Amino acid sequence: MECVYSVIGIGQGRLFFMITTIAMPQNVANVSACSELEPVNFGGKKKKKNPHWFADWLKDRDKVSTDGLDDGKISLGEKLKSFGKGLFCLLKSAINHPVLTGATILAGAGLTVLTGGAILPVLVATGIVSGVGMIGYGAYKAATAKTDGGAKQAWETIGSGTFTLGASALGAKSSLQAAERAGVVGAEGAADLNIFQASKQTFKVTPEALKVSGLNTKGNVLTAVTGTVHAHSNKLQGAHKYMSKANEVDAYRFNPNGTPEEILANNPGVYRGADGKYYIPQNGKPDAPFLIDTTKEQMIMMYGGDDMAVCDGAIFKASYVDTPAFAKGQVVYQDPAKLPYGEVIKFTKQAPGAFTVLPEGTKIKTLEGIVTVGKDELVALDVFGNPYATDAARILKRNMDFTPEALKILEGMC
Repeated sequence: MECVYSVIGIGQGRLFFMITTIAMPQNVANVSACSELEPVNFGGKKKKKNPHWFADWLKDRDKVSTDGLDDGKISLGEKLKSFGKGLFCLLKSAINHPVLTGATILAGAGLTVLTGGAILPVLVATGIVSGVGMIGYGAYKAATAKTDGGAKQAWETIGSGTFTLGASALGAKSSLQAAERAGVVGAEGAADLNIFQASKQTFKVTPEALKVSGLNTKGNVLTAVTGTVHAHSNKLQGAHKYMSKANEVDAYRFNPNGTPEEILANNPGVYRGADGKYYIPQNGKPDAPFLIDTTKEQMIMMYGGDDMAVCDGAIFKASYVDTPAFAKGQVVYQDPAKLPYGEVIKFTKQAPGAFTVLPEGTKIKTLEGIVTVGKDELVALDVFGNPYATDAARILKRNMDFTPEALKILEGMC
Protein backbone atom coordinates (compact mmCIF):
# COMPACT_ATOMS: atom_id res chain seq x y z
CA MET A 1 0.00 0.00 0.00
CA GLU A 2 1.26 3.43 -0.87
CA CYS A 3 0.03 6.81 0.27
CA VAL A 4 -0.50 10.03 -1.59
CA TYR A 5 0.07 12.87 0.85
CA SER A 6 -1.10 16.17 -0.52
CA VAL A 7 -1.78 19.75 0.42
CA ILE A 8 -5.51 20.31 0.84
CA GLY A 9 -5.67 23.79 2.25
CA ILE A 10 -3.84 27.00 2.84
CA GLY A 11 -4.70 29.33 5.68
CA GLN A 12 -3.04 31.73 8.08
CA GLY A 13 0.36 31.06 6.50
CA ARG A 14 0.27 27.29 7.02
CA LEU A 15 -0.29 24.27 4.81
CA PHE A 16 -2.77 21.57 5.69
CA PHE A 17 -2.46 18.01 4.49
CA MET A 18 -4.41 14.80 4.04
CA ILE A 19 -3.26 11.24 3.43
CA THR A 20 -4.96 9.20 0.75
CA THR A 21 -4.09 5.52 0.53
CA ILE A 22 -3.81 3.90 -2.86
CA ALA A 23 -3.67 0.16 -3.28
CA MET A 24 -0.76 -0.66 -5.57
CA PRO A 25 -0.56 -3.82 -7.69
CA GLN A 26 2.18 -5.47 -5.71
CA ASN A 27 2.66 -8.57 -3.60
CA VAL A 28 5.42 -7.94 -1.12
CA ALA A 29 5.11 -11.46 0.21
CA ASN A 30 6.29 -12.90 -3.10
CA VAL A 31 9.18 -10.54 -3.77
CA SER A 32 12.25 -12.60 -4.40
CA ALA A 33 14.70 -12.14 -1.57
CA CYS A 34 17.61 -13.63 -3.50
CA SER A 35 17.90 -10.82 -5.98
CA GLU A 36 17.91 -8.19 -3.26
CA LEU A 37 20.28 -9.69 -0.66
CA GLU A 38 23.90 -8.63 -0.58
CA PRO A 39 26.58 -11.32 -0.78
CA VAL A 40 27.25 -13.22 2.45
CA ASN A 41 30.12 -11.62 4.37
CA PHE A 42 32.49 -14.52 5.11
CA GLY A 43 35.57 -12.37 5.53
CA GLY A 44 34.32 -10.46 8.56
CA LYS A 45 34.54 -7.14 6.75
CA LYS A 46 31.91 -4.46 7.25
CA LYS A 47 29.02 -4.75 4.77
CA LYS A 48 28.73 -2.02 2.17
CA LYS A 49 25.64 0.14 2.21
CA ASN A 50 23.17 -0.38 -0.61
CA PRO A 51 23.77 2.53 -3.04
CA HIS A 52 20.29 2.00 -4.52
CA TRP A 53 18.34 2.25 -1.25
CA PHE A 54 16.39 5.33 -2.34
CA ALA A 55 15.21 3.79 -5.62
CA ASP A 56 14.43 0.54 -3.80
CA TRP A 57 12.27 2.44 -1.29
CA LEU A 58 10.40 4.32 -4.02
CA LYS A 59 9.59 1.09 -5.84
CA ASP A 60 9.00 -0.91 -2.63
CA ARG A 61 11.90 -3.23 -3.48
CA ASP A 62 13.10 -2.78 0.10
CA LYS A 63 10.19 -4.87 1.42
CA VAL A 64 12.20 -8.10 1.61
CA SER A 65 13.60 -10.40 4.26
CA THR A 66 17.12 -9.71 5.45
CA ASP A 67 17.44 -12.48 8.05
CA GLY A 68 16.75 -15.44 5.75
CA LEU A 69 13.61 -16.49 7.65
CA ASP A 70 10.94 -14.30 6.05
CA ASP A 71 8.46 -15.07 8.83
CA GLY A 72 7.00 -11.61 9.48
CA LYS A 73 9.22 -11.03 12.49
CA ILE A 74 11.62 -8.13 12.06
CA SER A 75 14.08 -6.49 14.43
CA LEU A 76 13.45 -3.27 16.35
CA GLY A 77 15.93 -1.51 14.09
CA GLU A 78 14.04 -2.59 10.97
CA LYS A 79 10.75 -1.48 12.53
CA LEU A 80 12.14 1.97 13.29
CA LYS A 81 13.68 2.21 9.84
CA SER A 82 10.36 1.37 8.14
CA PHE A 83 8.51 3.72 10.48
CA GLY A 84 10.91 6.51 9.55
CA LYS A 85 10.39 5.87 5.85
CA GLY A 86 6.67 6.26 6.39
CA LEU A 87 7.22 9.79 7.67
CA PHE A 88 8.38 10.78 4.18
CA CYS A 89 5.26 9.55 2.43
CA LEU A 90 4.70 12.95 0.80
CA LEU A 91 8.06 12.76 -0.96
CA LYS A 92 7.42 9.23 -2.13
CA SER A 93 3.99 10.08 -3.49
CA ALA A 94 5.20 13.23 -5.23
CA ILE A 95 7.87 11.26 -7.09
CA ASN A 96 5.81 8.18 -7.90
CA HIS A 97 2.55 10.00 -8.71
CA PRO A 98 3.41 13.62 -9.62
CA VAL A 99 0.27 14.26 -11.65
CA LEU A 100 -2.12 12.89 -9.03
CA THR A 101 -0.31 14.65 -6.20
CA GLY A 102 -0.18 17.96 -8.08
CA ALA A 103 -3.86 17.73 -9.02
CA THR A 104 -4.82 17.04 -5.41
CA ILE A 105 -2.76 19.99 -4.19
CA LEU A 106 -4.40 22.33 -6.69
CA ALA A 107 -7.86 21.00 -5.87
CA GLY A 108 -7.29 21.49 -2.16
CA ALA A 109 -5.95 25.00 -2.60
CA GLY A 110 -8.86 25.86 -4.88
CA LEU A 111 -11.37 24.51 -2.38
CA THR A 112 -9.80 26.62 0.35
CA VAL A 113 -10.03 29.78 -1.72
CA LEU A 114 -13.56 29.02 -2.90
CA THR A 115 -14.83 28.58 0.67
CA GLY A 116 -12.74 31.43 2.06
CA GLY A 117 -11.03 28.99 4.43
CA ALA A 118 -14.26 27.81 6.09
CA ILE A 119 -13.60 24.23 4.96
CA LEU A 120 -10.22 23.96 6.72
CA PRO A 121 -11.44 22.55 10.08
CA VAL A 122 -13.28 19.83 8.14
CA LEU A 123 -10.11 18.92 6.28
CA VAL A 124 -8.07 18.88 9.47
CA ALA A 125 -10.64 16.68 11.23
CA THR A 126 -10.58 14.35 8.22
CA GLY A 127 -6.79 14.23 8.38
CA ILE A 128 -6.89 13.31 12.08
CA VAL A 129 -9.35 10.49 11.44
CA SER A 130 -7.28 9.31 8.47
CA GLY A 131 -4.09 9.32 10.54
CA VAL A 132 -5.63 7.36 13.40
CA GLY A 133 -7.10 4.87 10.94
CA MET A 134 -3.76 4.33 9.21
CA ILE A 135 -1.99 3.79 12.51
CA GLY A 136 -4.59 1.23 13.58
CA TYR A 137 -4.52 -0.52 10.22
CA GLY A 138 -0.72 -0.61 10.22
CA ALA A 139 -0.62 -2.01 13.75
CA TYR A 140 -3.04 -4.80 12.80
CA LYS A 141 -1.05 -5.69 9.68
CA ALA A 142 2.20 -5.66 11.67
CA ALA A 143 0.78 -8.06 14.26
CA THR A 144 -0.54 -10.46 11.61
CA ALA A 145 2.26 -10.20 9.05
CA LYS A 146 3.39 -13.53 7.58
CA THR A 147 6.41 -12.16 5.72
CA ASP A 148 9.15 -9.69 6.56
CA GLY A 149 8.10 -7.57 3.58
CA GLY A 150 4.58 -7.38 4.92
CA ALA A 151 5.84 -6.35 8.37
CA LYS A 152 8.02 -3.60 6.89
CA GLN A 153 5.11 -2.27 4.83
CA ALA A 154 2.93 -2.28 7.96
CA TRP A 155 5.43 -0.23 9.95
CA GLU A 156 5.80 2.21 7.05
CA THR A 157 2.02 2.63 7.12
CA ILE A 158 2.20 3.34 10.87
CA GLY A 159 4.82 6.02 10.16
CA SER A 160 2.65 7.61 7.47
CA GLY A 161 -0.35 7.62 9.79
CA THR A 162 1.67 9.19 12.57
CA PHE A 163 2.83 11.98 10.28
CA THR A 164 -0.71 12.56 9.03
CA LEU A 165 -2.07 12.73 12.57
CA GLY A 166 0.69 15.05 13.78
CA ALA A 167 0.54 17.42 10.80
CA SER A 168 -3.25 17.66 11.04
CA ALA A 169 -3.20 18.33 14.78
CA LEU A 170 -0.53 21.01 14.38
CA GLY A 171 -2.71 22.76 11.81
CA ALA A 172 -5.88 22.63 13.91
CA LYS A 173 -5.51 26.03 15.56
CA SER A 174 -4.65 27.83 12.33
CA SER A 175 -7.54 26.14 10.55
CA LEU A 176 -9.96 27.41 13.20
CA GLN A 177 -8.58 30.93 12.98
CA ALA A 178 -9.00 30.91 9.20
CA ALA A 179 -12.53 29.51 9.56
CA GLU A 180 -13.46 32.21 12.08
CA ARG A 181 -12.40 34.84 9.58
CA ALA A 182 -14.55 33.08 6.99
CA GLY A 183 -17.65 33.31 9.18
CA VAL A 184 -17.65 30.10 11.24
CA VAL A 185 -18.87 31.36 14.62
CA GLY A 186 -17.99 28.14 16.46
CA ALA A 187 -14.33 28.60 15.54
CA GLU A 188 -13.98 31.78 17.61
CA GLY A 189 -11.44 31.83 20.44
CA ALA A 190 -8.98 29.41 18.82
CA ALA A 191 -6.00 31.55 19.86
CA ASP A 192 -6.52 30.45 23.49
CA LEU A 193 -6.68 26.71 22.72
CA ASN A 194 -3.84 24.20 22.98
CA ILE A 195 -3.20 21.61 20.28
CA PHE A 196 -5.52 19.01 21.85
CA GLN A 197 -8.37 21.44 22.44
CA ALA A 198 -8.04 22.85 18.93
CA SER A 199 -8.08 19.36 17.41
CA LYS A 200 -11.24 18.51 19.35
CA GLN A 201 -12.86 21.79 18.29
CA THR A 202 -12.38 21.02 14.60
CA PHE A 203 -14.80 18.12 15.00
CA LYS A 204 -17.33 20.24 16.88
CA VAL A 205 -17.44 22.96 14.23
CA THR A 206 -17.51 20.58 11.24
CA PRO A 207 -21.31 20.82 10.66
CA GLU A 208 -21.25 24.63 10.78
CA ALA A 209 -18.07 24.77 8.71
CA LEU A 210 -19.73 22.70 5.98
CA LYS A 211 -22.78 25.00 5.98
CA VAL A 212 -20.68 28.17 5.84
CA SER A 213 -18.50 26.61 3.13
CA GLY A 214 -21.59 26.18 0.99
CA LEU A 215 -22.66 29.79 1.52
CA ASN A 216 -19.18 31.14 0.83
CA THR A 217 -18.84 29.04 -2.32
CA LYS A 218 -22.14 30.40 -3.62
CA GLY A 219 -21.14 33.97 -2.76
CA ASN A 220 -17.74 33.72 -4.44
CA VAL A 221 -19.11 32.09 -7.58
CA LEU A 222 -21.86 34.71 -7.97
CA THR A 223 -19.37 37.51 -7.31
CA ALA A 224 -16.99 36.17 -9.96
CA VAL A 225 -19.73 35.61 -12.54
CA THR A 226 -21.65 38.87 -12.08
CA GLY A 227 -18.92 41.28 -11.00
CA THR A 228 -21.17 42.34 -8.12
CA VAL A 229 -20.14 41.56 -4.53
CA HIS A 230 -22.60 39.06 -3.05
CA ALA A 231 -23.14 37.99 0.54
CA HIS A 232 -20.43 35.67 1.93
CA SER A 233 -17.93 36.65 -0.75
CA ASN A 234 -14.25 36.64 0.20
CA LYS A 235 -14.30 40.39 -0.49
CA LEU A 236 -16.35 40.80 2.70
CA GLN A 237 -14.03 38.75 4.88
CA GLY A 238 -12.29 40.35 7.82
CA ALA A 239 -15.18 42.73 8.51
CA HIS A 240 -15.00 44.60 11.81
CA LYS A 241 -17.57 43.25 14.24
CA TYR A 242 -19.80 45.20 16.61
CA MET A 243 -22.96 44.84 18.69
CA SER A 244 -26.04 46.98 18.29
CA LYS A 245 -27.02 49.35 21.06
CA ALA A 246 -30.43 48.87 22.63
CA ASN A 247 -31.95 51.08 19.95
CA GLU A 248 -35.71 51.46 19.98
CA VAL A 249 -37.47 51.71 16.62
CA ASP A 250 -41.04 51.82 15.40
CA ALA A 251 -41.98 49.23 12.79
CA TYR A 252 -44.98 47.52 11.30
CA ARG A 253 -45.63 44.31 9.40
CA PHE A 254 -46.17 44.95 5.69
CA ASN A 255 -49.61 43.87 4.47
CA PRO A 256 -49.44 42.51 0.88
CA ASN A 257 -53.14 41.64 0.69
CA GLY A 258 -55.77 43.43 -1.34
CA THR A 259 -55.89 45.60 -4.43
CA PRO A 260 -53.04 48.01 -5.21
CA GLU A 261 -55.10 50.83 -3.74
CA GLU A 262 -55.78 48.86 -0.55
CA ILE A 263 -52.11 47.91 -0.21
CA LEU A 264 -51.06 51.55 -0.43
CA ALA A 265 -53.74 52.58 2.06
CA ASN A 266 -52.77 49.88 4.57
CA ASN A 267 -49.00 50.47 4.45
CA PRO A 268 -47.87 54.04 5.35
CA GLY A 269 -44.87 55.34 3.41
CA VAL A 270 -45.14 52.74 0.65
CA TYR A 271 -45.53 53.63 -3.02
CA ARG A 272 -46.07 51.63 -6.18
CA GLY A 273 -43.51 51.95 -8.96
CA ALA A 274 -44.12 52.01 -12.70
CA ASP A 275 -43.11 48.34 -12.75
CA GLY A 276 -46.00 47.47 -10.44
CA LYS A 277 -43.72 46.67 -7.51
CA TYR A 278 -43.83 48.32 -4.10
CA TYR A 279 -41.09 50.48 -2.63
CA ILE A 280 -40.03 52.56 0.37
CA PRO A 281 -38.03 55.74 -0.42
CA GLN A 282 -34.43 55.67 0.81
CA ASN A 283 -33.58 58.80 2.77
CA GLY A 284 -31.02 60.83 0.83
CA LYS A 285 -31.11 58.49 -2.19
CA PRO A 286 -34.30 59.19 -4.18
CA ASP A 287 -33.02 57.14 -7.12
CA ALA A 288 -32.35 54.04 -5.01
CA PRO A 289 -35.54 53.12 -3.13
CA PHE A 290 -35.90 49.96 -1.02
CA LEU A 291 -37.76 47.19 -2.85
CA ILE A 292 -40.43 45.33 -0.86
CA ASP A 293 -40.54 41.60 -1.57
CA THR A 294 -44.25 40.83 -1.36
CA THR A 295 -43.59 37.07 -1.42
CA LYS A 296 -41.89 37.15 1.99
CA GLU A 297 -42.54 38.57 5.44
CA GLN A 298 -41.36 42.18 5.42
CA MET A 299 -41.14 44.76 8.20
CA ILE A 300 -41.27 48.49 7.46
CA MET A 301 -38.81 50.28 9.75
CA MET A 302 -39.66 53.86 10.81
CA TYR A 303 -36.62 55.70 12.18
CA GLY A 304 -38.30 59.09 12.24
CA GLY A 305 -39.45 61.56 9.61
CA ASP A 306 -38.60 60.41 6.10
CA ASP A 307 -35.99 57.92 7.34
CA MET A 308 -37.55 54.52 6.62
CA ALA A 309 -36.33 51.15 5.45
CA VAL A 310 -37.36 47.58 4.73
CA CYS A 311 -36.23 44.65 6.90
CA ASP A 312 -36.49 41.03 5.81
CA GLY A 313 -38.69 39.01 8.16
CA ALA A 314 -36.03 36.40 8.96
CA ILE A 315 -33.47 39.08 9.77
CA PHE A 316 -35.98 40.98 11.90
CA LYS A 317 -36.76 37.81 13.86
CA ALA A 318 -33.05 37.40 14.69
CA SER A 319 -32.46 41.08 15.49
CA TYR A 320 -35.38 42.73 17.29
CA VAL A 321 -36.87 41.99 20.69
CA ASP A 322 -40.02 42.99 22.55
CA THR A 323 -39.34 46.40 24.13
CA PRO A 324 -41.49 46.06 27.32
CA ALA A 325 -39.96 42.64 28.03
CA PHE A 326 -36.44 43.97 27.39
CA ALA A 327 -37.04 46.73 29.94
CA LYS A 328 -37.62 43.93 32.48
CA GLY A 329 -34.39 42.17 31.54
CA GLN A 330 -35.98 39.64 29.19
CA VAL A 331 -34.78 39.11 25.62
CA VAL A 332 -37.73 37.93 23.53
CA TYR A 333 -37.12 38.02 19.79
CA GLN A 334 -40.17 38.85 17.70
CA ASP A 335 -41.52 36.78 14.81
CA PRO A 336 -43.13 39.01 12.14
CA ALA A 337 -45.47 36.21 11.13
CA LYS A 338 -47.12 36.46 14.56
CA LEU A 339 -47.58 40.24 14.48
CA PRO A 340 -50.73 42.01 13.26
CA TYR A 341 -50.59 43.65 9.84
CA GLY A 342 -50.06 47.40 9.73
CA GLU A 343 -49.87 48.03 13.49
CA VAL A 344 -46.93 50.25 14.40
CA ILE A 345 -45.10 48.72 17.39
CA LYS A 346 -41.94 49.76 19.22
CA PHE A 347 -39.11 47.20 19.15
CA THR A 348 -35.55 47.11 20.54
CA LYS A 349 -32.63 45.95 18.44
CA GLN A 350 -30.24 43.37 19.89
CA ALA A 351 -28.05 41.88 17.18
CA PRO A 352 -24.42 41.59 16.10
CA GLY A 353 -23.18 43.15 12.88
CA ALA A 354 -20.01 44.08 11.06
CA PHE A 355 -18.64 46.51 8.52
CA THR A 356 -15.89 46.66 5.96
CA VAL A 357 -14.52 49.24 3.54
CA LEU A 358 -14.88 48.68 -0.21
CA PRO A 359 -13.83 51.12 -2.95
CA GLU A 360 -16.30 53.78 -4.02
CA GLY A 361 -18.30 52.59 -7.02
CA THR A 362 -18.25 48.91 -5.96
CA LYS A 363 -21.54 47.19 -6.73
CA ILE A 364 -22.99 45.04 -3.96
CA LYS A 365 -26.00 42.71 -4.02
CA THR A 366 -28.25 43.67 -1.10
CA LEU A 367 -31.59 42.13 -0.17
CA GLU A 368 -33.28 45.08 -1.90
CA GLY A 369 -31.24 44.79 -5.11
CA ILE A 370 -27.92 45.92 -6.55
CA VAL A 371 -26.49 49.03 -4.86
CA THR A 372 -23.39 51.06 -5.68
CA VAL A 373 -21.18 52.07 -2.77
CA GLY A 374 -21.12 55.86 -2.67
CA LYS A 375 -18.54 58.35 -1.48
CA ASP A 376 -17.72 58.05 2.25
CA GLU A 377 -19.96 54.97 2.53
CA LEU A 378 -19.14 51.68 4.21
CA VAL A 379 -20.51 48.21 3.60
CA ALA A 380 -22.27 46.86 6.68
CA LEU A 381 -23.31 43.24 7.22
CA ASP A 382 -26.50 42.22 9.00
CA VAL A 383 -26.85 39.32 11.41
CA PHE A 384 -26.91 36.85 8.47
CA GLY A 385 -24.01 38.42 6.59
CA ASN A 386 -26.08 40.25 3.97
CA PRO A 387 -24.35 43.47 2.82
CA TYR A 388 -25.83 46.95 2.60
CA ALA A 389 -24.33 50.41 2.09
CA THR A 390 -24.42 52.96 4.91
CA ASP A 391 -22.33 55.75 6.41
CA ALA A 392 -19.91 55.72 9.32
CA ALA A 393 -21.92 58.16 11.42
CA ARG A 394 -24.96 55.89 11.39
CA ILE A 395 -22.90 52.86 12.41
CA LEU A 396 -21.30 54.80 15.28
CA LYS A 397 -24.65 56.12 16.46
CA ARG A 398 -26.50 52.81 16.53
CA ASN A 399 -23.82 50.34 17.61
CA MET A 400 -21.11 49.68 20.20
CA ASP A 401 -18.30 47.30 21.21
CA PHE A 402 -15.99 48.40 18.39
CA THR A 403 -12.34 47.39 18.38
CA PRO A 404 -9.82 50.28 18.53
CA GLU A 405 -8.98 49.68 14.86
CA ALA A 406 -12.65 49.76 13.83
CA LEU A 407 -13.29 52.89 15.88
CA LYS A 408 -10.36 54.65 14.22
CA ILE A 409 -11.72 53.83 10.76
CA LEU A 410 -15.22 55.03 11.59
CA GLU A 411 -14.09 58.26 13.23
CA GLY A 412 -11.81 58.98 10.29
CA MET A 413 -14.77 58.76 7.88
CA CYS A 414 -17.14 60.99 9.84
